[in-house]
Amino acid sequence: MKILFNFLILFVFTQSWSQSTTNQPASYYGLGESSSQNHGIFDALGKNTINVFDSTILNFYNPSTYNTLSTGNTLYSYGIQARLSNYSEQTKTQLGFAGMVDHIAIGVKIKKNMGLAFGLKPYSARGYQITDKSYTGFDSLQYTYKGTGAIQNLFLGYSYGIIYRPKTKLSIGANASYLFGTVTNERQAKLIASGSNQGGLNKNSLIIRSFHYELGAYYQQQLGKNHVLSLSAVYLPNQRINGDYQDEFYTATNINSSATYDTIAFSRSSIHLLNASTIQLGLNYSLYLPKWKRQTRELHPKLCLMASLNKFGGLSHDAQDLIPDFGMTNFQRMSFGAQFNPESRLMENISTLKGLEKITYRLGYYTQTLPYTKNSIQYQESAVSFGLGLPILAQMSASSVNLSVNLGSRTSNQSFGIQEKFVSVNLGFILAPSNFDKWFRQRKLD
Repeated sequence: MKILFNFLILFVFTQSWSQSTTNQPASYYGLGESSSQNHGIFDALGKNTINVFDSTILNFYNPSTYNTLSTGNTLYSYGIQARLSNYSEQTKTQLGFAGMVDHIAIGVKIKKNMGLAFGLKPYSARGYQITDKSYTGFDSLQYTYKGTGAIQNLFLGYSYGIIYRPKTKLSIGANASYLFGTVTNERQAKLIASGSNQGGLNKNSLIIRSFHYELGAYYQQQLGKNHVLSLSAVYLPNQRINGDYQDEFYTATNINSSATYDTIAFSRSSIHLLNASTIQLGLNYSLYLPKWKRQTRELHPKLCLMASLNKFGGLSHDAQDLIPDFGMTNFQRMSFGAQFNPESRLMENISTLKGLEKITYRLGYYTQTLPYTKNSIQYQESAVSFGLGLPILAQMSASSVNLSVNLGSRTSNQSFGIQEKFVSVNLGFILAPSNFDKWFRQRKLD
């Protein structure tokens, strides 16, 4: 099993450091399309993130939850995602596809009320390509507008339980991150003539190297025998993101070969971005339902209902003369989700359960505004989601495979502008050692 873990971790780390991709034309703005909240568990619950946690889930969206992991159960979490979009603008339509490795993270409980996690996840991504042609009166030109690149988030998190009793828990935590990467917008003009690749190229890039942090907390209270209430919060204060802005302008005899580029202009200067404060609030109510009697077994079903409100800060900068069209404003999201477990005591009763009784069932919905505007009208997005959690029961471990599917749309609520309908699929893997192979176990000699 350890060999499988090592192979998967090496593979995912290699993939995660490669460029992330997106197919969003709106990723032209700011630092690109936000890549957070794409996870096989949280996406299935309508993008409820900070308020979903237990001993089998590594929730790196709320750093206060790392101490909920069970002792010895080091969790490896990674995910992949794919998104198919249908774009329309008046009578024009176009399909877009994007796929990427979403995250890799490792979490461990270091003491009874302390937890630690670290990993790599995408912060934002840019990826689009638009082509147009025009006739100038003398020559025909092809214009290509293209965006590439990604900003990655390398993080280390810690949580501490201020109150850690069987029925009452209060925990705080923090993630310290290092943001790095480059996002680029490129404009290309190419002469359309037989045997000609002559043209010009303008490329501007944001190169980010900066530290970042977020704070989290949760309070959990058991109410009676069958009810548990959890309140969660994550706060990101106003933060400055440091980087460089690079502007390049070339002409070329062959636009497809950088060796033929002739530099017309090149400049690079420091830039400071201001990320306004973000506040996220979440509620989770768990209800242990009456026992289900079966001929040879007894089930202990559990239902979780959750909701969250997220107010995300916009992004501005101090170089209006360099980037006049930045376009990242404040936005917010409301999320609702439900999760049902036919058997809440999975490990205790696994030998008697049927196939469908081992699965976790998830359903969700979210609606949100987006940080992009068109004629002062903000874009909106909404989607319904559903998913399954499938336990990997080899050697009684907490490992699982989590699938989510989102069906949604993105629109500016206008008769013009780009409209999008999409389906996204997220596949998350949580790998843990078996009960017979605990890691970081403290042993004593009599």
